[in-house]
Amino acid sequence: MTQINTAYVLSEEMQRLVYWNSVYSAADMDLDSCRAAYDAMCMHYTLPRDDRIDIQDHVIEHKNQKIGVRLYQPKAVQAPVTGWPCVLYFHGGGFVVGGLDSHEFLLSYLCQDLNIAVLCVDYRLAPEHHFPAAHDDCEFAYTWLKAHADQWNIDADNIIIAGDSAGGNLAAAVTVALQHTGQQAKGLVMVYPMLSTRFDLPAYRLHANAPLLTRADCEYYLREYAPDDSQWNDLRLAPLLADDFSDMPETFIAVAEFDPVADDGKCFAEKLAQAGITQQLYVAQGMLHGGLRLMRDCPEVQQLYQHMLNAIQQMIHKI
Repeated sequence: MTQINTAYVLSEEMQRLVYWNSVYSAADMDLDSCRAAYDAMCMHYTLPRDDRIDIQDHVIEHKNQKIGVRLYQPKAVQAPVTGWPCVLYFHGGGFVVGGLDSHEFLLSYLCQDLNIAVLCVDYRLAPEHHFPAAHDDCEFAYTWLKAHADQWNIDADNIIIAGDSAGGNLAAAVTVALQHTGQQAKGLVMVYPMLSTRFDLPAYRLHANAPLLTRADCEYYLREYAPDDSQWNDLRLAPLLADDFSDMPETFIAVAEFDPVADDGKCFAEKLAQAGITQQLYVAQGMLHGGLRLMRDCPEVQQLYQHMLNAIQQMIHKI
């Protein structure tokens, strides 16, 4: 097993995550190799599909741009009269890796455990597509879903926007953009999101060399997506810099204890609270960035997942 930084006391499960991450690491920095290694690591944590939920791939179009989406819907229960509540999910991967397959380990369970629809968005990746391509795809996916929800028997008034890591950034940025439009989402859910571009919060120093994600990694991914640093104050990229949080949805934020981006989520929760927005912050003790993959195997991640389920349930049942 790979050597773990002795500054971090990790559970056996979390240590195994670090080990498997090293096993599936790319041999070089070639982009195709990095994506292939990431995809292989994701499949390691993805169980084979069973027949308990319906999974379909679709394409939506925006300005001649085709965006792939994957729809998860329950089979065992009948949809509510108003249609399925829906989690619209933006996957993590530093804006560079990931796709429709990378987070099936999580999304299939969200669908089953909550008896709701889940829609994952295959937004454009960097460096082929720079900022704001990913944000534009995600924002369009939401507005498209609001307008066409009945096509998939989804309740347009009961959509939760969610994401992890870079996907959490996209989720936050979309909800910030939706303020005062009358089209705000029912809720916002983020897991260890990167929400700023300044890298000046204490966690970036304290956990600069944390396993699985370092401060240098954060800067690398940001520059791959937004090489022009004159854009780094744009709220579509750095939603934490917003001054106005007055029309944000009810929010659940989970952060990992040992993570350079941990303070991003904490500061976002503070700003929501100051604006009078209902919010819940959950700090997963002993957890690393990317630890959500252990939701079936690791007690501290199981607790995070259960808190996330409870938060989503409360959001979708509020009138």
